[in-house]
Amino acid sequence: VFPSIFHSSTMLIPLFIGILLLLVYSLIRYYKFVSGYPKGPTPLPFIGNFLEMDFGSLDKSYERLSDGFNGLCTVFFPLPIIHIKDYRLIREAFIEKGDDFVDRPQLRMLKLLRSFSDDGGVVNSNGEIWREQRRTAISILRDFGMGKNLMEQLVNSSVTNYLKHLEMIKDKENVNMRWPIQIMIANIINELLFGFRYEYDNCDALIRYVEDLNSIMSEIGKNKFVLLGIAFPFLNNIPVIGYHTFHKHKEHARFINQYIVDCVDRAMESYKEDEEPTCFVHAYKQRMAKNDRLENANMMITCSEFFLAGQETTTTTLRWAMLILAKHTKIQEILRSEILAVVGEDRIPSLKDQTEMPYSRAVVHEIQRFANILGTNGLRMTTRDTEVGGHFIPSGTIVNADIHYVMAHDPMFENPEEFRPERYLSEDGKGLKKDLVDRTLPFSLGKRVCIGESLARAELFLGLTATIQRHRLSARPGAEIDLQPLSRPIKIPKEQNIVIERV
Repeated sequence: VFPSIFHSSTMLIPLFIGILLLLVYSLIRYYKFVSGYPKGPTPLPFIGNFLEMDFGSLDKSYERLSDGFNGLCTVFFPLPIIHIKDYRLIREAFIEKGDDFVDRPQLRMLKLLRSFSDDGGVVNSNGEIWREQRRTAISILRDFGMGKNLMEQLVNSSVTNYLKHLEMIKDKENVNMRWPIQIMIANIINELLFGFRYEYDNCDALIRYVEDLNSIMSEIGKNKFVLLGIAFPFLNNIPVIGYHTFHKHKEHARFINQYIVDCVDRAMESYKEDEEPTCFVHAYKQRMAKNDRLENANMMITCSEFFLAGQETTTTTLRWAMLILAKHTKIQEILRSEILAVVGEDRIPSLKDQTEMPYSRAVVHEIQRFANILGTNGLRMTTRDTEVGGHFIPSGTIVNADIHYVMAHDPMFENPEEFRPERYLSEDGKGLKKDLVDRTLPFSLGKRVCIGESLARAELFLGLTATIQRHRLSARPGAEIDLQPLSRPIKIPKEQNIVIERV
């Protein structure tokens, strides 16, 4: 018996040695791979820095991990992500070398929200598909007056209905501004894309869309299984595990995508090929007959991306605006004084008033900077081998420009934790400081800058100033405004009610 056991043990020795050599070889190869990227926090073998990430607060994780690397480093997730938090290096990458950083990584979780096609739309597509879809979308939006009077009329029409709704609220001592703002912004996007708007007392489909979207965003922010699936995509294909990392969220995504299908179908009921288009869907449909690279799937994806990005981010920013100004009542009074001095009481503000309202513009910039709602901006991917700040970055590498960090910690923003709109004002108080405005980047920058930036800026300025012109916002008696955000990919405020008083 003993000789046979000894013989079996000696047979295992070569196996152990072989496994050990394979492990050593794999480690050498892994760290040789790591050495091909800019320096960063030392990754663990094969799993990288995954265990060091707090996915409920990605911005804080990146801030901690990137400390001491002069504004640019590599974080392994376990795939390498180049993290850039220095404003000058971000500009070098996205402006001076924009063509090198124009692609998007293809993340499976994001495809849940655009299941009409694997590759298409404007936000997450690449190559010629992206260029064609972006070119078409910009052309259609310009035809509908993006940045012109037609777009302002669309915004002001929705703002007027929103103000009427606020007047009708009976209990003004206990108002949650979430849904009034959500419906106001959604109606602007809805009318632009699909040609119809909601009544404030008949918007169940919109509410369902928002709640399903929030469910997915909440899961991404706190569910470790989802995060594992993003970091290690192969787990999504393993039974049971894959259900928790990916497939259980398909139901919420199905309702989100069905909302877009229903809206497009409703828009097509009034479509006439030989008539002037009245919405984005009609205009896109007409162009499909002349361009074989345009198709229904891409139209659906583009509408889905525009609706999600166009209403959720602006809604969240305005929700923060109301809470911030309800807390900082002195700033609110200064803002109102300027609005009334320039606009008066007989009409709502217009975009042409902006040149005479530097403080109002400063307040909008400071709200965007202070709220800082995107913990991680849209990721980019290099199209070729390139360099930033003297650091070599290989082709096909994911890049995160930490715009959140710039707005929260750039040295140009003195005492950034304070809400101080006057920081943006020029010395004579009649203009804004360009260097601070340039560093306020909620819409990103470069070739992937947000298409809807001019619309969003109009919504923020007109929606905010019209509200403050007519209503004084304050905390409820005995209550404090809580400005700590919920841990989500989009930093939304906690549900809380305020007092609105007609001025």
